[in-house]
Amino acid sequence: MTQGERMPRTVLHPVRPRGVRQELQRLAERGAIELVVAGSDDEVAAALAEGAQVLVSFRWQERFLTPSLRWVASISAGFEQFPLTRLREQGVALTTASGVNAVPVAEHAMALLLACSRRIDEAVQHQRERRWEQQGPRLELEGSTLAIVGMGAIGERVAELGHAFGMRVLGVKRDPLAYAGCAEAVVAPDGLLEVCAEADVLIGALPGGAATRGLLDAEVFDALDGGWFVNVGRGSTVDEAALVAALESGRVAGAGLDVVAEEPLAPTSVLWSMPGVVITPHVAGLSPAYGRRFAELFTRNLAAYEGTAAWTNRVV
Repeated sequence: MTQGERMPRTVLHPVRPRGVRQELQRLAERGAIELVVAGSDDEVAAALAEGAQVLVSFRWQERFLTPSLRWVASISAGFEQFPLTRLREQGVALTTASGVNAVPVAEHAMALLLACSRRIDEAVQHQRERRWEQQGPRLELEGSTLAIVGMGAIGERVAELGHAFGMRVLGVKRDPLAYAGCAEAVVAPDGLLEVCAEADVLIGALPGGAATRGLLDAEVFDALDGGWFVNVGRGSTVDEAALVAALESGRVAGAGLDVVAEEPLAPTSVLWSMPGVVITPHVAGLSPAYGRRFAELFTRNLAAYEGTAAWTNRVV
């Protein structure tokens, strides 16, 4: 190993998706890593202070940046919480789990869309009330137009599912010339309003950060003009006040939200009780298969850490 003769001491943060601990323990049993399963932030900090080189976590605290730290393997696709400049200055690699959760997030996006448009939320309420009330759907997916903002791994999987439902699929991507997927057309962000004007459904799959903050705003929702909105990206990408106003005016017919600007969503938020709105608590990426997929990615990057392969999803 180029990072030292001993296997890398790896600290696993206590907040993690299902299955990650079990898969990393299998790697430890095979002698690939020395695993420390931390039970608290304090235990994470202590293990790093004692010389651990690798941190597996999507949460960050300043005290985690110790002299021994050499690699942060984030368990999530987002990385806006990490101090990129300081990690770079200290020579710490940062990798993300981009693509690991593409399948469950895309499935969740379509589930939210169906729940809203097929009025499943109303049917569930009627079930609780033991009331038989027939109400037709407000949108049929086949033949409708789906616009996806953020054509990364998640957005592409959403596009594939949209095609399976017989939808016309359009996309928005920072570098559309690099796109080689199944969407009918993909445009740069300056074409967002034109795409929304054609769409019956808009699905957000954007990462967080300064470049995307508030990108989905009043102009976007006005252009959607009675269409449906689903967000499985980051809550920070949406102007939430503009979304509420668009829902109240009917410029947005309904919304499926797995993420919101401030999480958890405040009990006083009007979004909880708005008709046509379905809310899930940032669970789209959870899956029984997440641990296995993350371990496969971690194993590839472990080889990169040891100097025998190229990094995957390296940010810094």
